[in-house]
Amino acid sequence: MSKQRRFKTCFGRRAVRVLLIVLGAFLALAAANCERRSVADSAITAMVKSKLAADNETSSANINVDTKGGVVTLTGVVATQANKEQAERIAGNTEGVTRVINNITVETGGEHAAGAGMSASDLAILSKIKTRYVAEDVIGARVEVRDGVVTLTGNVENAQIRVRAENIARATSGVKSVNNMIEVSQ
Repeated sequence: MSKQRRFKTCFGRRAVRVLLIVLGAFLALAAANCERRSVADSAITAMVKSKLAADNETSSANINVDTKGGVVTLTGVVATQANKEQAERIAGNTEGVTRVINNITVETGGEHAAGAGMSASDLAILSKIKTRYVAEDVIGARVEVRDGVVTLTGNVENAQIRVRAENIARATSGVKSVNNMIEVSQ
């Protein structure tokens, strides 16, 4: 093999190696960028859920929050149009949110709004349970509290969520008993 041919072969191999290294670096950067984006979206989702749970007007246990690329999508069921609008305002005023898609539906079953005619202790129980539901991603469960008795209704994805909803309610201070009437979708 001539010197020139060996040089070309050696150069070609080195060029391929360099090209593979550069390609690997680009892939690593792209993966890191995607990971950062998903972490940022997760942080936005957590902040919105936290703000909804802290707000007295929204029924945060019945609101699902999903974030992709800074766009927050709200789904679920609330008692009034005002609750729906308040949830959208809260999400829109959260750092990092670029847009809000509000797919929340307003319940038309004629049920009274949460908190109407409730004692302060029942409201405190309701707030604690809903806050835990948001933190533990219990979606679809509705909570009513009357004289320390908790009634759970709604529809959840699986039996584990149904059991988790009941366990959270039972573990909440001030709860006398729990009626779990939650239905499972599957």
